[in-house]
Amino acid sequence: MRTRSFPALVPLLVLALLATPAGATTVTDPDDVAGKLDLATVTGTKTDATAPLKIRITTYENWAARLLRESGRNRVIVLFNVDTDPETEYRGAIVYAGGDLVMRIRGEGSSFEPLLVRHPNGHTLRTVVPGGSPPNPDGRVRIAVRSRLYDDAECADGCRDRAPNGGWVLVP
Repeated sequence: MRTRSFPALVPLLVLALLATPAGATTVTDPDDVAGKLDLATVTGTKTDATAPLKIRITTYENWAARLLRESGRNRVIVLFNVDTDPETEYRGAIVYAGGDLVMRIRGEGSSFEPLLVRHPNGHTLRTVVPGGSPPNPDGRVRIAVRSRLYDDAECADGCRDRAPNGGWVLVP
């Protein structure tokens, strides 16, 4: 029996394993909507069943945080499905308020303290939802992201996107 060595593949395998953390699920959305809030990727990460849920959202274009002014109509909304039915139980609206981006989560008759959202570059949003909280219960959670934009000339009537286009990102 012959064995073959593939030394050139080892660095690629290591890079692939390092690119996505354990417990992370990423969905890529096509470049299919006009405007700055065209969703590119959504990543949800939990290191174990009781861990905080780290959410990373990217868009195809750069934009300033103030685009999501609380007084405006532009939004990025994280949808949370915490059980086995297809319905959304919680919605987290990301808005620019008081000089910061925050996510305000509401649902099931409750609203929660705003969570800080980081915007480290012109096209990425990052936030963390505490473990054991209603929108991030112990175990698996399903998320999706919607965006809507009205500020752009191309989007006078509103440009909307969803990632994934249908269904959910299952975060183990």
